[in-house]
Amino acid sequence: MKLARLQGLVGLAATSMFLSGCATGALWEEGTFARYHEPARPPNLQLFHSARRNDVLVRYDAAYEGSDAIKPRAYWLRQNDEPVPNPHKPRFVSVKAARGLVPVPQLDADTFPLTLNTGLYAVVSTNATDFVLHSGEANLGCFELPVYRDPAGRAAQVLLTPLAVVADLTIVGGFIFLQAWASGGFQCYD
Repeated sequence: MKLARLQGLVGLAATSMFLSGCATGALWEEGTFARYHEPARPPNLQLFHSARRNDVLVRYDAAYEGSDAIKPRAYWLRQNDEPVPNPHKPRFVSVKAARGLVPVPQLDADTFPLTLNTGLYAVVSTNATDFVLHSGEANLGCFELPVYRDPAGRAAQVLLTPLAVVADLTIVGGFIFLQAWASGGFQCYD
């Protein structure tokens, strides 16, 4: 009798280890509630040069995954050379910062070799989500428009964790109750 009860308890413990964390684990799987900010299609890329800052203002239209809303965004290109907490999310500024700045000419990747430009200009990819900045014949670097994860997804995971833990405990508790009841752990006396 004691051996059977010990085997039942060992089986119960092993089973509850495998069943626990189902809801919590699923909630915290990579990609759950993940939504991204990315360039709109088309992004309407515009570049502006500021001689005072010696920097380029990047202005584009952004979209939020799962939404039809388009939001104009702007950021200083060199300001983001410094390490930032999310390397894919730049420090955005007002799109009004472009007022009074000199537009940077943009050339299509297809026409670039045919054009010789001596000032600051950009060669833009076909889908306009990345560009190469040039000054005369010097290549100043290749840059991509930002794609970054929205932090609201992580907040949803944190807020839903207590409910997931309660669901896991309910499942495990129900399983333990059924195991104990089936093995005769609960008996009714008349």
